[in-house]
Amino acid sequence: MFTRTLIVVLTAAVATSVLASRSAPAAPSRSFTLIASLDRRSLAREGTSPANTIVFSTSLRRAGKADGRGEFVQTIVDPRYRGISVRADLLLADGTLELQGAGLSRRAPGAAKPASQADMAIVGGTGA
Repeated sequence: MFTRTLIVVLTAAVATSVLASRSAPAAPSRSFTLIASLDRRSLAREGTSPANTIVFSTSLRRAGKADGRGEFVQTIVDPRYRGISVRADLLLADGTLELQGAGLSRRAPGAAKPASQADMAIVGGTGA
């Protein structure tokens, strides 16, 4: 449980391009990789029933240097297919990013085979 390292690849300004006004300058397009290491002392879980949550924190590193914390909340949604909804707050040295996503651990009828890594959308943020 939670033994893998989480790797987050982010492209800046994905969400801001949707909200930008016509007179605002375009945000720079850049990407970077964050490596997240679980802080085992932060792990807390209520159980495995729907609406139960699992919360945990991670240390974040960018280009080999400390770059903040990741605060994650996973809510159990579908016990049959082990479905979860995930929300994350990345507290970085130069701003914050809000992420949201979902995933299954078992294949649901008509759905694709669950991936070992889940994609998360950037739904907000502040700073650089």
